[in-house]
Amino acid sequence: MKLNDRLVNSRNEETEILNQLFIMDGKKRESVDKLTVGDIGATLKLKFTETNDTLYTEGKPTVVKPIQYPKSRIQKTVAAANKKDEEKLHETLKRLHSQDPTIVSQYSKELKQQLLGCQGELHLATIDWTLKNIYGIEAKFEKPKIAYRETIQRSSNASYKHKKQSGGAGQFGEVHLKIEPWYEGIEEPQGFNIRGKEEVELPWGGKLVFYNCIVGGVIDLRYLPSIMKGILEVMETGPLTKSYVRDVRVMVYDGKMHSVDSNDISFKIAGAHAFKEAFLNAKPKLLEPVQELVVKVPEEMIGNVMTDLQSRRSIIQGFESNDHFQILKCTTPAAELYGYSTNLRSLTQGRATFSSEFSSFMPVPFNIQEELIKQTTNN
Repeated sequence: MKLNDRLVNSRNEETEILNQLFIMDGKKRESVDKLTVGDIGATLKLKFTETNDTLYTEGKPTVVKPIQYPKSRIQKTVAAANKKDEEKLHETLKRLHSQDPTIVSQYSKELKQQLLGCQGELHLATIDWTLKNIYGIEAKFEKPKIAYRETIQRSSNASYKHKKQSGGAGQFGEVHLKIEPWYEGIEEPQGFNIRGKEEVELPWGGKLVFYNCIVGGVIDLRYLPSIMKGILEVMETGPLTKSYVRDVRVMVYDGKMHSVDSNDISFKIAGAHAFKEAFLNAKPKLLEPVQELVVKVPEEMIGNVMTDLQSRRSIIQGFESNDHFQILKCTTPAAELYGYSTNLRSLTQGRATFSSEFSSFMPVPFNIQEELIKQTTNN
């Protein structure tokens, strides 16, 4: 590779000109005219090239297999200590990600938090130092919320009448409905005259299955989408902990309307209130995200690691031996993994490693569910 070579980026087919070449020696950089096989060099001011791109000689297309970066091992919320720096913080985190793809920053609409993922406490300290000393941003890092889900365990009926009169045309809508738990392969509802069915794949996972079981035209068909809209709004902020609701089916089977006062908003409100009441009477339960955890630990330290994992409500799935190490596999609630990276390093003098990925949603133990509901009520 020589000075002023023209190289093509394999990702976007843009041409880069190498106006400068260096060999790095600590902080110093030594200008050179060429780099040969085995050299680790540097250049400046590439316009179209990002981390993990391949540059090749014109006419000789080549792609080097990209680096597969490890997934985040810890996650924190991040916010600027000074509100005025929020926009600058988000732009800076994007820039840091382009330099180091193991820094992952994203806004969670569900949790209403900016989340930052990285490889451990030392990595986080480096990010904090960079934000403070290079970009002049004071950042706060805190424990993130957990993305719970809400669902039901039995059927329930409810009705709600929305009536409002304030001069001129008022508002009127009455809805009677039944809700049941939904699961794949469930039989169609019994005892209803089903006139229509709509399945909604929820963006956060699971389904809402909505049945029109109205007989005799007591509610006009044009109001059914408004009833479903009201139900979906409740499902976005669940009655227990304001978490997303999933896997419910609803049968709207009766109601009333008024020739003048009924409108879409009336039936949306009536549908929402009826659904919320039915949900709270249907033995609701919280589901928590569970991670599949793989820990590689020296054989002589496996006991301490297992004891710690069991205290975190882990379910051990099995072991494998690998050259004086044990590969331990288990499932652990995401809520119990906060601080695990630091704790594991302390338990094993830094000799153990771990990785985790989302497995499924599982029911939260009753005592923990009650505590979470209480916290939400107090907030």
